[in-house]
Amino acid sequence: MNLFKCFLNTFLGIFSIFPLKILHLMGALVGYLLYLIPNRLKSTTITNLKLCFPNKAQYEINELVKLSLIETSKTFFELGKCWIKYPKQGVDHLVQTEGLSNLKKSLKSRSGVILFSAHLGNIEIIINYLAKNFNCTIPYSEVKIPAAEALVKKARESMGAKMVIASSSGVRSLLNSLNQGELVTIASDQVPNREGGIISDFFQVPALSMSLVVKLASKTNCLCHSVSCVRRKGGKGYKIYFSDLINMSSNLDIQEGVNLMNSELEKCIMRAPEQYAWEYKRFKASTFENPY
Repeated sequence: MNLFKCFLNTFLGIFSIFPLKILHLMGALVGYLLYLIPNRLKSTTITNLKLCFPNKAQYEINELVKLSLIETSKTFFELGKCWIKYPKQGVDHLVQTEGLSNLKKSLKSRSGVILFSAHLGNIEIIINYLAKNFNCTIPYSEVKIPAAEALVKKARESMGAKMVIASSSGVRSLLNSLNQGELVTIASDQVPNREGGIISDFFQVPALSMSLVVKLASKTNCLCHSVSCVRRKGGKGYKIYFSDLINMSSNLDIQEGVNLMNSELEKCIMRAPEQYAWEYKRFKASTFENPY
């Protein structure tokens, strides 16, 4: 395991040296190769896109599959910078924002704020930007490879993020942060366990969806916004979007709240659908047979 950890750090360290533009060229090459040959990532992407965009012609699906594999590969090649270089350097020089005043206004209320996001663009850029500029708590699921988990956790904590495991004790930490008027950031497009979610449409497809955001908002009366990151062309960095205030008040029941959350995630994704992680098995837990 120590040998693997050494290899992983060396590999990421090497790629952290290259400019973004070069990394994106590498990602484009690898992504195009993934598009040309049969593989699990391509198969999952095709399945997801056909489910979510049933009215698209086959040539449109094919083009989106190709672009998605390219963008996902770009994210992979960016990880060296995200986990080795940017934790110290920060990403403010690479980031443009839209709607940041919405977040700042909500934080001034001292009610606590939840930012929920989808895996669009590069979510590590969002984490870095928020952790460097705000008191930010982030729940995470343990990675199956210990060396990788240690690296990711160390990188995010060195950015300034407070990392808590997605468990009952972690939820208590999230509640505490919100009650202190702080910021909590949650990637809410992941498939939860059965106890942590309900079925809600995602691009009009029934999917087991995370209910944590709605439950936290109901218990704390905190304020909610979506946040999303889009990669800018030409290696020029990223743009982070903060939505207007989203009504997740206690007047909504869990189903209504999760439906609203998924609808907002869809809007975020449609800013740059090719940059969403369609390679993720989003519909492995649904009302129909596992399509993968």
